[in-house]
Amino acid sequence: MMKMQTLPDRSSTFQSEITALTEQLSPSGADDVAKCINGLLDAGLMIPIAVSETDAIDLYREALSETPIEGLRKMFFKMKRGGYSKHLAFLPNPSEMAAIANSEAQSLREDRGRISERARMVRENAQMKTMAGRHAPLKDIVTSATIRADELSRVGWYFVEKCPSQESWVNRAKKGLPTGSVFLWAIGEIWAPPSRPALQEPEIPNEGFETADQEHAA
Repeated sequence: MMKMQTLPDRSSTFQSEITALTEQLSPSGADDVAKCINGLLDAGLMIPIAVSETDAIDLYREALSETPIEGLRKMFFKMKRGGYSKHLAFLPNPSEMAAIANSEAQSLREDRGRISERARMVRENAQMKTMAGRHAPLKDIVTSATIRADELSRVGWYFVEKCPSQESWVNRAKKGLPTGSVFLWAIGEIWAPPSRPALQEPEIPNEGFETADQEHAA
């Protein structure tokens, strides 16, 4: 059973995760780009005909210098291993390669945005508790759902999509969702369990969510 963290601990964890993601999304340096291109050339890929071999490194540096470093790394390893069917012999042109690197980093941007939103909810909940306002119970439910989403992610569950309302959840469940999916209605997110049965859902208070099975049973 996983121990639920306190709000200060949770806030610190969120900030650490945001910092780590921000570092992964930091711009690639000129040296990083040069190493990437030279590494791909050493692996046997060739400069495309439309790009001057003399100016190739400078052109790729100019196009890729603002792409996220982790996106550049992912693209490098994937391209080196033949992961892009259109680029098995020749490198993409500079602008196309920049688009690929940016695309490879998109999931990191989404993760950072989602975690930042959860961190904001936790901070607001803490503020509401100090004010002892009449909306504090609602904020507690939101925070419980936010913490639950984080715990699910840690044991292999994955975010499916945003879901703005109960009605949307009903319609989405009718169209079909992965078995065991849950709707964290307090934060408007649908999460699905991992395909590996060995991973278990953390034991967290059953607040602010409902499952697809519950929806169908209703």
